[in-house]
Amino acid sequence: MIKLLGNEIMPTIFEAKMDGSNAVRYFHISMVRFYLDQAYENCLKAKEDCQEGLLLASSVIGIVFSAMSIESFVNEICEDVVSKEDLKDFIHLRKSFRKEKGESSVAAKLRILFNMKFNQNLPDELRVGMEEVISLRNNLVHYKLSEMAGKYILPPVTTTPTSDGQYMHTIDFTVKPERVEPPFIQKVSGSAAANCFNSALALINEWGKLHGEMDSVPGMQKIA
Repeated sequence: MIKLLGNEIMPTIFEAKMDGSNAVRYFHISMVRFYLDQAYENCLKAKEDCQEGLLLASSVIGIVFSAMSIESFVNEICEDVVSKEDLKDFIHLRKSFRKEKGESSVAAKLRILFNMKFNQNLPDELRVGMEEVISLRNNLVHYKLSEMAGKYILPPVTTTPTSDGQYMHTIDFTVKPERVEPPFIQKVSGSAAANCFNSALALINEWGKLHGEMDSVPGMQKIA
């Protein structure tokens, strides 16, 4: 197989075999900036329109697009870092590309890529930000009614002996809860959406800085 590559691994631009089959020339279309633009627009709107206790569509959309921009970024840069022979193992986090305990797949891939490309660890602040974005996105996309519900934590069930030697178990739903665990959806705020966008932007800019590019996303700024 013939490949036209630079001095390092990069996305395939041309492939051909000497068996008479067709040659292929690739033209790549990056979706990272498109997803990031949508994340910015919606996260900014969510931050500006934020009201206590009100779920906004812009918050949900902004969080989902922030996650999409991170995942598409990972999928694009991995072709620049991981050899074609190892790419499937990397994508599925197999063999030498394994997750660490408690690590999301996206954070694992970023850790691996930063180490392979720059011999550096993913900065802790970025790692925490990535995990929060992915957690919010996953819980929104795979919403579970009872798991994500708000919870009134009540006193334990009381046990009272009866005259016939049995026991009666009772719980009073009218008493004041010992504490209230808010529903997941309260986390989907304008501030959370803005933080998700800022995490995605910070990740891309950090990768760019290590490449010597101080502004990897021209015209795009952190949401204050």
